[in-house]
Amino acid sequence: MTGVKRGFTDIAEGQVHYRYKGEAEDVPLFMLHPGPTSARSIVPLIDILGNHRQVLAPDILGSGDSAAPAHDVTDMVYFADTMCRTMDSLGIETCDLWGSMTGAHCGIEVALMRPDRIRVLYIEALFEYDEATEKAMHDGHAPKAVIDQIGSQFNFFWHLARDQHLFFPWFTRDAAHARNQGLPTARQLHDKTVELLKVADTYHVALNAAVRHKSGERLKDVTVPVIGPEWLQKYLPSVKVRGDFVIGAEASPPEKVEASAKEILRHLG
Repeated sequence: MTGVKRGFTDIAEGQVHYRYKGEAEDVPLFMLHPGPTSARSIVPLIDILGNHRQVLAPDILGSGDSAAPAHDVTDMVYFADTMCRTMDSLGIETCDLWGSMTGAHCGIEVALMRPDRIRVLYIEALFEYDEATEKAMHDGHAPKAVIDQIGSQFNFFWHLARDQHLFFPWFTRDAAHARNQGLPTARQLHDKTVELLKVADTYHVALNAAVRHKSGERLKDVTVPVIGPEWLQKYLPSVKVRGDFVIGAEASPPEKVEASAKEILRHLG
């Protein structure tokens, strides 16, 4: 059991669900989760970080228990705008902004859109792909799910949840793309599948916006301090390189989550 609590706040599209922990302070930590699920995937990080500072972590629209995005096909600028409006609704004037994968793409656009509101942008995980991988991601990373009377969606989301841990890209499923790691527990896979089934009609929107997002090129124009992976210095030389990181904290070993939290606190306090 964790001390992480849950709440809802309102924006034009509907209610945004968020998780939170810690005492209110002038500069909270606002965390944007990786896809394809929700802020549930970073609860172990929220739980540790919330012992040291106030943390708020919304479900990006179309994910978790948040409302659907206004459009089925949109870009990361749209999602950044929804997160800025979520900050407004929560009364957040300035924050440290943390993002991982889809959340990192969104975070870059938030930092570009409202640099006056972001003290530091901390990028936990973000990758640059070669041309072939990028094309494959465009073609098959997040297809729209089919909802039918034989339950195809259950099979689809179970395999998406599982195969993300076995292959990269997850839909390739051959030896050349196998990942050298095992599976999470049966319970963790079940919970991830349920998270995806809840948003079967909308899970793909933010993911495809992230795939199309030119993160390196966009990062060039970011003016707030950035902490992140070393490869980002190719686009923004001032990036301060972070050390330990975690992807999918919910399914990661506790020691890996703790190392990531320690690194975040080292940089952000």
